[in-house]
Amino acid sequence: MAITLETIVKLSKSKKIFILIVLLGGILGIYFYSFYFPQHETLQKKKAEMEILERQVRELRIVAANMKRFQEEVAKLREELKLAVSQLPTSKEIPSLLASISNLGTDSGLEFLLFRPMPEVNRDFYAEIPVEIKVKGNYHQVALFFDKVGKLPRIVNINGVAMENAKETAGSWEIQTSCTATTFKFIEREPIDLAKEKKAAGEKGAPPRKR
Repeated sequence: MAITLETIVKLSKSKKIFILIVLLGGILGIYFYSFYFPQHETLQKKKAEMEILERQVRELRIVAANMKRFQEEVAKLREELKLAVSQLPTSKEIPSLLASISNLGTDSGLEFLLFRPMPEVNRDFYAEIPVEIKVKGNYHQVALFFDKVGKLPRIVNINGVAMENAKETAGSWEIQTSCTATTFKFIEREPIDLAKEKKAAGEKGAPPRKR
Protein backbone atom coordinates (compact mmCIF):
# COMPACT_ATOMS: atom_id res chain seq x y z
CA MET A 1 0.00 0.00 0.00
CA ALA A 2 1.33 3.37 -1.03
CA ILE A 3 1.89 5.90 1.76
CA THR A 4 0.36 9.26 0.95
CA LEU A 5 -0.14 12.45 2.88
CA GLU A 6 -3.82 11.50 3.31
CA THR A 7 -2.96 8.16 4.90
CA ILE A 8 -0.50 9.85 7.27
CA VAL A 9 -3.13 12.38 8.30
CA LYS A 10 -5.54 9.57 9.15
CA LEU A 11 -2.99 7.85 11.41
CA SER A 12 -3.29 8.04 15.14
CA LYS A 13 -1.34 10.62 17.06
CA SER A 14 1.07 8.07 18.50
CA LYS A 15 1.92 6.73 15.04
CA LYS A 16 2.44 10.22 13.72
CA ILE A 17 4.85 10.91 16.56
CA PHE A 18 6.67 7.65 15.86
CA ILE A 19 7.02 8.50 12.15
CA LEU A 20 8.27 11.96 13.06
CA ILE A 21 10.84 10.50 15.41
CA VAL A 22 12.02 8.08 12.70
CA LEU A 23 12.32 10.89 10.18
CA LEU A 24 14.24 13.09 12.62
CA GLY A 25 16.48 10.17 13.50
CA GLY A 26 17.20 9.55 9.83
CA ILE A 27 17.95 13.20 9.21
CA LEU A 28 20.24 13.37 12.23
CA GLY A 29 21.97 10.15 11.17
CA ILE A 30 22.60 11.50 7.68
CA TYR A 31 23.90 14.76 9.17
CA PHE A 32 26.29 13.10 11.61
CA TYR A 33 27.52 10.58 9.06
CA SER A 34 27.90 13.02 6.18
CA PHE A 35 28.94 16.23 7.91
CA TYR A 36 29.64 16.04 11.64
CA PHE A 37 32.06 13.08 11.88
CA PRO A 38 34.25 14.14 8.92
CA GLN A 39 34.36 17.71 10.19
CA HIS A 40 35.05 16.52 13.75
CA GLU A 41 38.01 14.42 12.57
CA THR A 42 39.39 17.36 10.58
CA LEU A 43 38.92 19.62 13.58
CA GLN A 44 40.87 17.22 15.83
CA LYS A 45 43.73 17.12 13.31
CA LYS A 46 43.76 20.92 13.16
CA LYS A 47 43.81 21.12 16.94
CA ALA A 48 46.80 18.74 17.07
CA GLU A 49 48.62 20.80 14.42
CA MET A 50 47.80 23.97 16.35
CA GLU A 51 49.27 22.53 19.56
CA ILE A 52 52.48 21.64 17.70
CA LEU A 53 52.73 25.13 16.23
CA GLU A 54 52.07 26.75 19.61
CA ARG A 55 54.82 24.62 21.19
CA GLN A 56 57.25 25.61 18.44
CA VAL A 57 56.35 29.27 18.91
CA ARG A 58 57.03 28.99 22.66
CA GLU A 59 60.41 27.36 21.99
CA LEU A 60 61.32 30.06 19.47
CA ARG A 61 60.33 32.75 21.93
CA ILE A 62 62.61 31.20 24.56
CA VAL A 63 65.48 31.09 22.07
CA ALA A 64 64.83 34.68 21.00
CA ALA A 65 64.74 35.82 24.63
CA ASN A 66 68.13 34.19 25.28
CA MET A 67 69.71 35.09 21.93
CA LYS A 68 71.66 38.04 23.35
CA ARG A 69 73.06 35.91 26.16
CA PHE A 70 74.03 33.17 23.68
CA GLN A 71 75.78 35.72 21.46
CA GLU A 72 77.69 37.12 24.44
CA GLU A 73 78.78 33.62 25.48
CA VAL A 74 79.95 32.83 21.93
CA ALA A 75 81.90 36.10 21.80
CA LYS A 76 83.49 35.29 25.18
CA LEU A 77 84.48 31.80 24.02
CA ARG A 78 86.02 33.26 20.86
CA GLU A 79 88.07 35.69 22.93
CA GLU A 80 89.22 32.86 25.22
CA LEU A 81 90.19 30.76 22.19
CA LYS A 82 92.03 33.71 20.68
CA LEU A 83 93.95 34.21 23.95
CA ALA A 84 94.78 30.49 24.19
CA VAL A 85 96.04 30.42 20.60
CA SER A 86 98.17 33.51 21.28
CA GLN A 87 99.89 31.57 24.06
CA LEU A 88 100.85 28.77 21.68
CA PRO A 89 104.20 29.47 20.04
CA THR A 90 104.75 28.89 16.35
CA SER A 91 107.35 26.49 14.96
CA LYS A 92 109.85 29.34 14.58
CA GLU A 93 109.52 30.24 18.27
CA ILE A 94 110.05 26.74 19.68
CA PRO A 95 113.90 26.75 19.67
CA SER A 96 114.04 30.09 21.49
CA LEU A 97 111.38 28.92 23.98
CA LEU A 98 113.36 25.76 24.77
CA ALA A 99 116.49 27.86 25.14
CA SER A 100 114.59 30.13 27.55
CA ILE A 101 113.58 27.13 29.68
CA SER A 102 117.19 25.96 29.80
CA ASN A 103 118.42 29.44 30.71
CA LEU A 104 115.86 29.72 33.50
CA GLY A 105 117.21 26.51 35.03
CA THR A 106 120.80 27.76 34.82
CA ASP A 107 119.82 31.17 36.24
CA SER A 108 118.13 29.36 39.14
CA GLY A 109 121.46 27.70 39.99
CA LEU A 110 120.62 24.24 38.63
CA GLU A 111 123.00 21.94 36.78
CA PHE A 112 121.38 20.21 33.78
CA LEU A 113 122.07 16.50 33.55
CA LEU A 114 119.53 15.94 30.76
CA PHE A 115 117.57 18.19 28.41
CA ARG A 116 116.06 16.07 25.63
CA PRO A 117 113.13 17.17 23.41
CA MET A 118 110.83 14.24 22.60
CA PRO A 119 108.79 13.64 19.42
CA GLU A 120 105.87 15.98 18.89
CA VAL A 121 102.31 14.79 19.49
CA ASN A 122 99.73 16.36 17.17
CA ARG A 123 96.42 17.45 18.73
CA ASP A 124 94.28 18.88 15.93
CA PHE A 125 95.26 22.57 15.63
CA TYR A 126 98.20 22.35 18.05
CA ALA A 127 101.05 19.98 18.89
CA GLU A 128 102.54 18.94 22.21
CA ILE A 129 106.33 19.14 22.54
CA PRO A 130 107.52 17.23 25.63
CA VAL A 131 111.05 17.71 26.91
CA GLU A 132 112.71 15.32 29.36
CA ILE A 133 114.63 17.25 31.98
CA LYS A 134 116.97 16.11 34.74
CA VAL A 135 118.71 18.67 36.93
CA LYS A 136 120.84 18.75 40.05
CA GLY A 137 120.46 21.38 42.78
CA ASN A 138 118.76 22.06 46.07
CA TYR A 139 115.01 22.15 46.66
CA HIS A 140 114.84 25.95 46.70
CA GLN A 141 116.58 26.17 43.30
CA VAL A 142 114.17 23.61 41.80
CA ALA A 143 111.14 25.46 43.18
CA LEU A 144 112.51 28.74 41.81
CA PHE A 145 113.00 27.16 38.39
CA PHE A 146 109.44 25.81 38.29
CA ASP A 147 108.08 29.21 39.37
CA LYS A 148 109.96 31.00 36.58
CA VAL A 149 108.75 28.48 33.99
CA GLY A 150 105.16 29.01 35.16
CA LYS A 151 105.50 32.75 34.56
CA LEU A 152 106.60 32.41 30.93
CA PRO A 153 104.27 34.15 28.44
CA ARG A 154 103.92 30.84 26.61
CA ILE A 155 102.22 27.75 28.04
CA VAL A 156 104.65 25.25 29.59
CA ASN A 157 103.37 22.46 31.83
CA ILE A 158 105.65 20.66 34.30
CA ASN A 159 104.61 17.14 35.23
CA GLY A 160 106.05 13.79 36.23
CA VAL A 161 108.29 15.35 38.88
CA ALA A 162 110.53 12.88 40.72
CA MET A 163 113.32 13.61 43.22
CA GLU A 164 116.09 11.20 44.22
CA ASN A 165 119.72 10.83 45.34
CA ALA A 166 119.53 13.50 48.00
CA LYS A 167 122.83 14.26 49.67
CA GLU A 168 124.11 17.00 51.92
CA THR A 169 126.63 19.34 50.28
CA ALA A 170 128.06 22.50 51.83
CA GLY A 171 125.35 22.68 54.44
CA SER A 172 122.41 22.13 52.04
CA TRP A 173 120.72 19.13 50.58
CA GLU A 174 121.39 18.53 46.90
CA ILE A 175 118.90 16.43 44.96
CA GLN A 176 118.45 15.19 41.42
CA THR A 177 115.06 16.16 39.98
CA SER A 178 113.50 14.59 36.89
CA CYS A 179 110.43 15.98 35.15
CA THR A 180 108.78 16.50 31.80
CA ALA A 181 108.26 20.03 30.56
CA THR A 182 105.54 20.08 27.91
CA THR A 183 105.11 23.11 25.72
CA PHE A 184 102.77 23.53 22.79
CA LYS A 185 102.91 25.03 19.35
CA PHE A 186 100.25 26.23 16.98
CA ILE A 187 100.15 24.18 13.79
CA GLU A 188 100.32 26.55 10.86
CA ARG A 189 98.37 25.22 7.91
CA GLU A 190 98.51 26.42 4.35
CA PRO A 191 95.26 27.71 2.82
CA ILE A 192 95.42 24.86 0.30
CA ASP A 193 95.53 22.28 3.13
CA LEU A 194 92.56 23.93 4.87
CA ALA A 195 90.59 23.93 1.60
CA LYS A 196 91.34 20.21 1.14
CA GLU A 197 90.17 19.44 4.69
CA LYS A 198 86.93 21.38 4.19
CA LYS A 199 86.35 19.59 0.88
CA ALA A 200 87.00 16.19 2.47
CA ALA A 201 84.64 16.99 5.35
CA GLY A 202 81.96 18.10 2.88
CA GLU A 203 82.30 14.95 0.80
CA LYS A 204 82.13 12.82 3.93
CA GLY A 205 78.88 14.40 5.05
CA ALA A 206 77.28 14.54 1.59
CA PRO A 207 74.65 11.92 0.62
CA PRO A 208 75.76 9.23 -1.84
CA ARG A 209 75.23 10.05 -5.47
CA LYS A 210 72.78 8.07 -7.56
CA ARG A 211 74.27 5.98 -10.30
